[in-house]
Amino acid sequence: MQMTFEDYINNPMGKGSAVMSAAHREVMRMQYKKKFDNILLREKGKIDYRLFKDNKSNTYWIYAKIPSELCKDFYYDTIIKFYADEKVKAGGRDLFKYYAEFYSNDPSFVYTYAYVFSHNNLFIRELSSKMSKEALKKAPKEKNPTESVGYVKSLYFVYLLMQNRNLNKVNIFEKQSDPLDPNFFRTNVMNADQKIAEREEAGRGVSQRKKVVLDDKIARKVTRMAGDKLSDRSRDRLAVKTTKTTKKISNISEVKTTKKTKRK
Repeated sequence: MQMTFEDYINNPMGKGSAVMSAAHREVMRMQYKKKFDNILLREKGKIDYRLFKDNKSNTYWIYAKIPSELCKDFYYDTIIKFYADEKVKAGGRDLFKYYAEFYSNDPSFVYTYAYVFSHNNLFIRELSSKMSKEALKKAPKEKNPTESVGYVKSLYFVYLLMQNRNLNKVNIFEKQSDPLDPNFFRTNVMNADQKIAEREEAGRGVSQRKKVVLDDKIARKVTRMAGDKLSDRSRDRLAVKTTKTTKKISNISEVKTTKKTKRK
């Protein structure tokens, strides 16, 4: 299967597929747009990314650190590779009309779609070593029993990022791109298994903070309602300790904002 990035956004299951209705796709697009706007607000408008071009194969690559919605200061390595043949070159200088291949260590992509993307030639083969071996070999019978290509939030966010900064325009992309360096991905892209393990650890910290806040609110409400009728023993039981802190996630490579390269 070959699919442009524009095709994926319009209908991830392919042109003409009616499995996902147009109305449902539109609702999802609106939801993703709202989520992305909220992320931009939280991140103060900054999402780190790097652009590359491989002149030998005439491919374009974008690497973006897509923020987690739930875990602050936690990011997913997400990469889109664009390539063209004579057919899609008719699309002109718009990368959204080029064929695309995808990678992300976002759990949704890993557990639900990595196998499907790989078997439909939509996965970036050069990054196979950075994907969970099990995810590439084992069909997602529970999470995606029909083995359908679907929307992945991190991939959609890259589309919105590119749209927001006009990076789909080849001339703008090329002005900001560096020559492709395979070592960059080796160094900066975390293996999916490791990323998911760290995400689970970060998630436990978020759950703990929410629990402490919730318990504190309940304790205060019960105390306020019971007033003087509350026994000293009950007061002790309702006392909430908030000394637990969240373990800081480490080993996430810092990527600077896009570097402009002068073209001769």
